[in-house]
This record gives sequence, structure tokens and C-alpha cells, in this order.
Amino acid sequence: SLNIRFERYLAEYEGEAEIDKTALYINSPYYFENKGTSNYDDNVSIYGNIKNRDSIKLNLYKTGYKHRYAKKKGLSKLDCYYEKKVFDKIDYIYDLAKKMRNDKKSFKKKIYNKFAIPLFVFALLPLLGIIFPILFEGKFGERLIPWTRHKCPTYPTSRKDGNCGLCPKGYYHLFTGKYSFSISYCFNAIISCILIFMVITVIFYTLIKVIKYEALKAGKGKMNRKEYI
Repeated sequence: SLNIRFERYLAEYEGEAEIDKTALYINSPYYFENKGTSNYDDNVSIYGNIKNRDSIKLNLYKTGYKHRYAKKKGLSKLDCYYEKKVFDKIDYIYDLAKKMRNDKKSFKKKIYNKFAIPLFVFALLPLLGIIFPILFEGKFGERLIPWTRHKCPTYPTSRKDGNCGLCPKGYYHLFTGKYSFSISYCFNAIISCILIFMVITVIFYTLIKVIKYEALKAGKGKMNRKEYI
């Protein structure tokens, strides 16, 4: 009858689905790294064993790190390395949140001291670039640090004793070489641009990896078979 055929088809489909899940698990690093441990129980379904963790995709992805890292080259290898660093930090925060769920105040304080303050200080690095112009730019006599391009003690030439007339007034003889101030100014600008680029890159990279982590944890991340194996 029609019902018997449908039930038979459904049974065959479920069997194929279970085989696919079994093959995916056995071919993944998760199987080899967890085989023989308390995390894997032959008496429980394969799907159930993996589901004991936070997420199927997340755990398969994390346990396959060594395999992926060994195959990567160049920037891809560097990306794989730092991605693991970000994932480990997120794992640390989640584990700490579980352990300190009854003490939210201490949890926030610890996260603030370990992550928020260092990140804030890191984000301020580009501001180092404004120190140079603040200290040394301006007209002669109006600079925050009084300095002159003239070498000591050749200025002023009108003094009969030949001694420098600016040193006693607190002036420093800086950037006495030709174009030395311009070169120093350009070098400072280049360093500032590098710091700005570095900070923006790190912040965006971290945000992208956090989004990827949460997507994998929720089972929504798009991954091909090669990322599992």
C-alpha cells in the first residue's frame, strides 16, 4: 500500500542520514582526538556524543585546528594561528562566566582588567603620533619645548666671548642637520599611519572572528567538508 511504501522510504532515508553523520564524524579530527575518552560513548548515538558539547560545528572546527594549521601557508597560516588565539580567549570568557555566574561583579572586574583595559590602551597607540607636533611644532619662542636649529655655540655671532646666547635661556639645540626636522616629522607621520592601520585591522579582525565563533556555536556557520577534516 501507499503507507507501507512511504514508511519504507522514510526508514531508508533515515538510515542514509545516519550513515552520512557517521562518516562525517569518523573522518573528522574530533573522532580521532576524542576516541577512547569519556567524551565518546559507543552505546550512545554519534550525534548524541557530539551534541554533548557546545556545538557540533564549533567543536569539529576547533579540534581540527592542528590539521588545518599544518596545511596552511603564508598569510593563511598566520590567520589560522591568530584565529585560534581569539577562539581561546572567547572560550576563556565563557568558562569564566560559568564559574562566576553567582558573582557577576567579580566577573566584570576580571574581564575589565584582563581584556578591556589592555584593549583600550592598545586603541590609544595612534595618539602617540600627536606628541611630536605638540612638543616641537610652532614658531620660534612659542614652542612647548624651546629649541633652535642653530648649532651650539655659533649663535648669536654678535657675542664677543663666542658663547651661545640661547643655552642660558633654556633653548635646546635640536634638529641641527639639514632637513632633519622635516625628516623627523615625516617619520612620525608614517609611524602614526602604521599604528592607526594596525589598530583598525586588529579590531575588525577580532570582531570578524567573534562573529564566526558565535555562528559556529549556534550551528549557523557555513563550512565545507575540508574544514572538518
